[in-house]
Amino acid sequence: MSTLYLVRHAQASFFEDDYDQLSERGCEQARQLGKALAARRVQFDSVITGPAKRHRDTAAWTAQAYQTAGLPFPDPIVVDELDEHAADVILRQSLDAIIGEHPHLQALAENYRRSREGDNHDRNAIQKHFQRLFEAVTKLWVADKIVVAGVEPYAQFHARVCCGLKKTTGNQPRGSHVLAFSSVGPMTVILQQSLGLEHEAALQLGWRLRNCTVNQFLFSDNRLTLDSFNSVAHLEDDIVTYR
Repeated sequence: MSTLYLVRHAQASFFEDDYDQLSERGCEQARQLGKALAARRVQFDSVITGPAKRHRDTAAWTAQAYQTAGLPFPDPIVVDELDEHAADVILRQSLDAIIGEHPHLQALAENYRRSREGDNHDRNAIQKHFQRLFEAVTKLWVADKIVVAGVEPYAQFHARVCCGLKKTTGNQPRGSHVLAFSSVGPMTVILQQSLGLEHEAALQLGWRLRNCTVNQFLFSDNRLTLDSFNSVAHLEDDIVTYR
């Protein structure tokens, strides 16, 4: 059996214009991940990342820790199919139209908007109300009840990620150790494939994934078995985050 270490990217810049860059805390999360793996002398046969900058930069900080420890770290291979979905585009571009079709979103959207008003922004409140709205919208998208131009249907996204998983685990020699960096959406699909979950159950599990979490899977040929879930034992308590 081979082992896949599937890592969610470190904390990105949620409150900035460019989300797709690691925050200072995210850089530290990735550094601590690399330091912990290097201390265990886990040697990887291949390293895979999604195409987003936050994926690649999390891998780069991990690689730096390996270099400091004098350990080899394979050059990362970018697998485009492990990119995140674009459900957030629905919130930015089509929320008002979607609310017209799904009125129950109105209160969630108003709570989120109010949390962002004024000069004294409460980041925890903004994150809380954003997450509630985002989860509700994503649930509708997964159920194929939302169609927005520029946002791939969930079935297409699911098939894309499954293709990325095959690229990640396929043709690996027996006993390989593979390290992969991605986002909550693709990781949720991979968890779903491993556990045989329905879409909604997989979504609920995926929302629990922390930044820079390590999830281990055993794999061989067409078999994929979850071995450990959502570990952040490598992180100090005060830098553990969900977003």
